[in-house]
Amino acid sequence: MKPEAVQIIRDEHLAISAVLYSLRYLVKGMRKGNAPNFPLLRAILDYIVSYPDRWHHPKEDKYLFSAVQRRTREADGLIARLEREHSQGYPMVEDLKKQLIAFQGGDARAGEAFWDTAERYAEFEWDHLRTEEDALIPIAERVLTPEDWAEIAIAFRENDNPLFGIKPKDEAETLYQRILSLTPTPLGMGGAA
Repeated sequence: MKPEAVQIIRDEHLAISAVLYSLRYLVKGMRKGNAPNFPLLRAILDYIVSYPDRWHHPKEDKYLFSAVQRRTREADGLIARLEREHSQGYPMVEDLKKQLIAFQGGDARAGEAFWDTAERYAEFEWDHLRTEEDALIPIAERVLTPEDWAEIAIAFRENDNPLFGIKPKDEAETLYQRILSLTPTPLGMGGAA
């Protein structure tokens, strides 16, 4: 039986992947001449900043990665790479935000830059998520104890930060639902004809 924490992490990865898919879908459409959906693009970037960068990745660093390193040194190089990727993602999103503002302001070159950066970011993040699931999680499943997994699950299940009164999962869910409500239904996927 898989530890609960593994399913939580995979579920979070799935939600992040769905948002990245929406971003890439929009970029492909804009490259074909579709009008930009700026409210949806802003919601996507807000989600990426508020959930993966502020809550998901730091918990992986603090709980999953450190637990693995307490149990084995075999993943040190892999964890160093994943931590480096966590820190590289944030500046890419900051660039995306700046490019989106310029694009919305009418700068056509900023639109091209936004599309290119968005596609690079989506690929970068998908590679990162796959590496965690295909390389790190199998090591973690092999070396971590039930107590380690319980601590990780508690951290990932936590909804509130009592110090700040923040409910990160509620905030992320609200943004995620906003993205879904703003995303056009792809042809063949249901919805109104």
